[in-house]
Amino acid sequence: MKGTGEEVVSLFYIGTAIMLFLAFGLLFIVVTYQRHFFRMKRKEAENMLKVSLESEKNERARIAADLHDGVSGDLSAIKNYLSVLAKKESENKEIFDEIREGVDAALQNTRAVSHNLMPPLLETEGLVPALKGYLEGIGAKAQIYFEVTSNGALALPASVAYQLFRVLQELTTNMVKYGNVSKCDINIALNKEVLAIDITDDGTPFNFKENLMKPNASGLKNINSRLHAVGGIIVQEEERQTGNRFTITLKNVNNA
Repeated sequence: MKGTGEEVVSLFYIGTAIMLFLAFGLLFIVVTYQRHFFRMKRKEAENMLKVSLESEKNERARIAADLHDGVSGDLSAIKNYLSVLAKKESENKEIFDEIREGVDAALQNTRAVSHNLMPPLLETEGLVPALKGYLEGIGAKAQIYFEVTSNGALALPASVAYQLFRVLQELTTNMVKYGNVSKCDINIALNKEVLAIDITDDGTPFNFKENLMKPNASGLKNINSRLHAVGGIIVQEEERQTGNRFTITLKNVNNA
């Protein structure tokens, strides 16, 4: 009887051990599957974001081209036609001049919208020249001195240059609208595969993280989304008494 009792106890322990082993094995399989599932979902979301941003870029380029080639061409033709009519109809010259001025204004506005949608320098010259051209325009209007420097020519993939331009456009637009800024320095440095962009201004201190949590912070959320799509991050130097400093970092730039 003693031997039988010991066998029962042994079988109990063995059975318990087997059940625990199976339970832990099943738990391991479930956890592994969940991790794989969430990893796949995250990857899928990242791919969808990249596709969405690339589609936006292509659509902007298409609309900009349509405005430049189509509407601008039509307005230029109308302007030339009015000039011819004005010479023939001297008594209505003032009216023709007013119409021509209106067409001129519409033509300039169309070109401005076209360049804002897809800056021509971005594709032909790259990020730094496009950024300088853009900031010269808004800086003159807002009376802000923007200085853009870099450590040489930056050979960036077109998709990376485009997203960075939009990020810097959003940051500088916020400076113009809300920052009370008079001077802003932007330094762009590419060292091997690591790109660092340092943005410093003398405006009102601004907490990026706190404002990012606000429901109407779509512009700041877009900054994060665009940087995430190209493997970048933005970090703010906190506890500054005056002004703001942000650093954008991208690793493995050519693989973004």
